[in-house]
Amino acid sequence: MKAYLDKIGPLGTLFAALCCVGTPGVLAFLSAIGAGFLINDAILLPLLILFLAASLAGLYFSFKRHENRWPLILSGISAFLILFFAYGWFIRPVVYLGAAGLIGTSVWNVFLKRRYEASI
Repeated sequence: MKAYLDKIGPLGTLFAALCCVGTPGVLAFLSAIGAGFLINDAILLPLLILFLAASLAGLYFSFKRHENRWPLILSGISAFLILFFAYGWFIRPVVYLGAAGLIGTSVWNVFLKRRYEASI
């Protein structure tokens, strides 16, 4: 399970963040499949926190292997941007920036893990 947290967490976070900011395509998709109840903030906030925690936990486990702390630091900053600017002081472009940062650092982390495993 630890091996997949750094991949599943950012995708779930991206989905929850897009729901939080009200992206029309995501909202229409949820309504079409009968999952419109997910649009409620009482469900989205815990879901977002859960996926952010999974992302950061997965990146921490990867950090312990490849010992490059920058993906973990940048993901923490991205997680703060997503959470604060989606639910604290709402600024949609900053939430998108945080989501892009989280996805980018997750891709970078996968590259670092593969490079570490190839060097063993």
